[in-house]
Amino acid sequence: MKAHFEIGVVVAAWAIAVPLAANAQSAGSMGVGSALSSEQQEADYRVIAARCGTPAYEKAFFKQSKAAVAAGLVSKGRDPAEVEKTITALRRSPFVLVAAPADCADQLKMLAELRTSRSTLLKTRRTKS
Repeated sequence: MKAHFEIGVVVAAWAIAVPLAANAQSAGSMGVGSALSSEQQEADYRVIAARCGTPAYEKAFFKQSKAAVAAGLVSKGRDPAEVEKTITALRRSPFVLVAAPADCADQLKMLAELRTSRSTLLKTRRTKS
């Protein structure tokens, strides 16, 4: 019975992780048009950064993520404080998002691409202000 339960957990984790990875791969412009809400996706990105990155990487990612929320890049037209509350409430288990440490290389690559694109967008927003 225990083996049946473990297989079920692995299948459930895989069923959640595969669509997330597909959305992340296609989310070159921060999840526009993805099936996940932008707040859920941002919560997932933060969890992945914490699970796969070093503490310094997680801190840098979190800082940029908060800046993106404040700039309205995550959810346009909503109060940034409310968006932050939603992101915090939507955080999922890191083991659901990244089933094995071997998956971290791909996840970190995706987050690096996201950070690069966000960096450009945030600089553009600052120069317009």
